[in-house]
Amino acid sequence: MVDLEELAATVESMPEVLSALLTPLNPAVLRRRPAHGEWCVIEVIEHLVVVEGPAFRDRIKRIVEGEPEIAEVVSTTLASDELESHSLAGLLDQLRRDRAQSAAFLRSLSPDDLERTAEHHVYGRLTAGDFAHEWAYHDQDHLQQILDATKARYSDSMSANMRKAMALSS
Repeated sequence: MVDLEELAATVESMPEVLSALLTPLNPAVLRRRPAHGEWCVIEVIEHLVVVEGPAFRDRIKRIVEGEPEIAEVVSTTLASDELESHSLAGLLDQLRRDRAQSAAFLRSLSPDDLERTAEHHVYGRLTAGDFAHEWAYHDQDHLQQILDATKARYSDSMSANMRKAMALSS
């Protein structure tokens, strides 16, 4: 099991990682969908903001407090018409505020808290620690999604020979 301080620091670092990676990019790149039906970068970050409490912090808190069943997360993104109003800076500011609160929450837990369990209607008995670890994993999974979406920004400007060379070296 990863210790709580590492989990808290990992979760807390995500807004800064995203800021360093994405702030230099043209804003249009952040709104370009990599493929039909896939999220653009802004939607991925919006998703991180929306699920912050319900999918992770609130679930862990309820398990630690002894709630016997794990609630489903209903919404993972905002309505698409709300997307236009979200800037990278605004979303990252919100994520920073939420992550500071979340990191403090994780740091307040004990190893025994992470062993507390509740029942999920599909996956069975899960621990608070399962969700704490999934939080960091979830972030890294979406970070990879963002990296995959933004790599096209550079590969599209390479010659066919260089793209071929890159494909061979991957």
